[in-house]
Amino acid sequence: MQEYLQKTRLSAVMDRLGGTALLFAGSMLLFVMLWGLHLTAIAAGIATFGLCMMMRRRTRAHRLQVREERLRQRIGGEMKLEAWTVEQPRRAHFETALLLSTVYPLTLLRTYAEGVACEMNGEQLLIICAQAHASDQATARDVAAIQRLCGRKKAARAVLCGMSGQTAEAQEQAEISPQVRFISREQMISLAGAAWPATDRDLVALGKRKRARHRPMQWRRRMLDARRARNYLMYGLLLLGMYLITGHAVYPLPGLACLLLMALCRVAGERGHSQRPEL
Repeated sequence: MQEYLQKTRLSAVMDRLGGTALLFAGSMLLFVMLWGLHLTAIAAGIATFGLCMMMRRRTRAHRLQVREERLRQRIGGEMKLEAWTVEQPRRAHFETALLLSTVYPLTLLRTYAEGVACEMNGEQLLIICAQAHASDQATARDVAAIQRLCGRKKAARAVLCGMSGQTAEAQEQAEISPQVRFISREQMISLAGAAWPATDRDLVALGKRKRARHRPMQWRRRMLDARRARNYLMYGLLLLGMYLITGHAVYPLPGLACLLLMALCRVAGERGHSQRPEL
């Protein structure tokens, strides 16, 4: 949750200024490349820039609403998973199974302290909420304990929800009958956020949290966040455009660095992209 506290007013203003400067440079560069550096090209670029700013202003309200809804769902999902880590196990397992029943044809049978027995397509499953920290990964020992639990509860297989990942040994152990399937933390955040989006009170409480120092790995995750790819692209194109217009050698290197960061963000986003899991 700490990542949502890092956006300052200055950074938001700089993002808007950067986007506006990129739009202006693109409008001017288009007509300068078509007609050369003439007064007509400059006038056409300014007119195009003004038209683009008007269109941007008209669509801004809708874009902000869509962005706010996505952010509320993301924050709400993360807050729900945080709440499950300290929740009573029975309640956490029950809410997890109830959430999955909105996506899959599950029939809840009985709630235990270790999980919830469910039925899907004539097969009995055991839904388990991991109640784990965001950095925890499932180990082979965890999977083996779940498989023994399936044997005691007469379940054909189990579904472990909310772990950030699993080790290679855990993945191998999970293929042994009774099998264990994983629903990752990111997937659970997406499902929980759609069901429990953050309210205004949640956002106010989040804003009151103290900002903590970040470790190097946390800074790396922030820099390569897939949501930053668009900003890196805009800044990179703006700097390269300034190089084409002015010819100063100070612009290409930081421009290429921004484009490289954009590519790394895309790669990291593709690796972390989660699809609908199979139960």
